[in-house]
Amino acid sequence: MMIHLLITGYSILIGAILANLLADYLNICTWYKFLGNIFTDGLWKTLIQQNTLNLFWLFFIYPIILSVSYILIDKCYQFLTQSNV
Repeated sequence: MMIHLLITGYSILIGAILANLLADYLNICTWYKFLGNIFTDGLWKTLIQQNTLNLFWLFFIYPIILSVSYILIDKCYQFLTQSNV
């Protein structure tokens, strides 16, 4: 059980790192920048300053990437640990 949790956690972490690298390469706002702007400018001003792509990335694409990284590793784990009785 603990191994499954670690593998799942690392998978999501790697997915997040890769997604953040992609966002940075494409000059799309990441959660780190978004939250930093909220602390300095406030939530409403930060939301207004974002373009549609940034908001779509933050609230739809990024969570989907993290979910897919979980699903993929979970399917792999289930396949590798299934018992052939």
